[in-house]
Amino acid sequence: MQSTTYTELAHRNGGSVAVSLLWRRDDNRLTITVADPRTGDEFELNAHPENALDVFYHPFAYRAFQDYRAETAARSASAEALAA
Repeated sequence: MQSTTYTELAHRNGGSVAVSLLWRRDDNRLTITVADPRTGDEFELNAHPENALDVFYHPFAYRAFQDYRAETAARSASAEALAA
């Protein structure tokens, strides 16, 4: 059974947005959480050890890139389906 206990490695606030870098010992997973309590918006990003601080300092850029990749993959799958 895996633990869901995370250790907070770093935290910062910018305006109303709180960003945390979390680490889970069991599987060495790094997660960035972003929350805006004012709007209720929040999201999580997975990070690799080599870019965790970059994701921590630029979570919105990484989120946009993640969304772009998902959109591109969906468009590619649609184009392949139409070609079949």
